[in-house]
Amino acid sequence: MLILLGSKNPSKLNALKMALKKLQLANAEIITADVKSNVPSKPIGFEIVRGCENRNAGLKEYAKANKIKYDYICSIEGGFSIDENGLPFVVTYAVVEDNLGNKSTGKSLGVRINREMFRYIRENGSLNEAIEKINSNKNNKQSQGITGYLSNGIISRAEVDKDAVISAFIPLIFQYNYKMLTKKLN
Repeated sequence: MLILLGSKNPSKLNALKMALKKLQLANAEIITADVKSNVPSKPIGFEIVRGCENRNAGLKEYAKANKIKYDYICSIEGGFSIDENGLPFVVTYAVVEDNLGNKSTGKSLGVRINREMFRYIRENGSLNEAIEKINSNKNNKQSQGITGYLSNGIISRAEVDKDAVISAFIPLIFQYNYKMLTKKLN
């Protein structure tokens, strides 16, 4: 099985590997490609899924140009959302598509951020850059991420991303279960 991942970010690659292991697909070969999301670096709301879909479109072009026959393409995008109660969260979405065009979207758990953090993001501030100043390090986005920092390392960025990937793969891998339940409902 060959899977194309729409990023060279090591955290996203690790997340995909962890998800595949959990799904018992750990023998899959993964090719990473640096494709554009074409959304802001701090996507909010619908921009997160749009970023995944844009990356997947780039992966299809990459596969065609390089004559790669894939089984699945996968893109992962983190960002910020407001829930139905108006509460802000940092979340991750993943979009997985098989070689027949069947597509599924998955979402991670959300880690609550406060309104001051969300205001800062909306005004083009970067929480990752602020965290890097606090920790005197670089590239927080590709290591622990905002979630890792806010949870004091209890939940890593890769773990959150992994859950979004699993959530996206489940309807494609376990199609039979979906069909049986839908049939029972009708």
